[in-house]
Amino acid sequence: MLGVLAAVVLAVSGCASGAEQSMDGTIADSSPGAVPADEFTQRIAAVEFERQCTVTSQTFPDEAGITRDLDVRLAAAGLTYAQWKDWHDALADSPALVNQLAELSASGCPSA
Repeated sequence: MLGVLAAVVLAVSGCASGAEQSMDGTIADSSPGAVPADEFTQRIAAVEFERQCTVTSQTFPDEAGITRDLDVRLAAAGLTYAQWKDWHDALADSPALVNQLAELSASGCPSA
């Protein structure tokens, strides 16, 4: 989770590798391996945001519980762990994905 948050901070600040800030303040992908944000990545980002909210608001007895929670969320959204992992790994080189996650999480987690 810290990696995702660090990527968000880097992209928002314009420090992400291959990032160029446009006149409207958004980050454009210019790195060769950047993955564009689309409806598919939006679904994954939504699952990740919900997962982050849950992990920070609930206590899990062990890490396996966190993994099970993610697996259940992914299955409910019609996604696989491999798709989530590919998306998660692509955050490092894809400012558009980081922007997408930042936009989804801008309002913060819902109160319990």
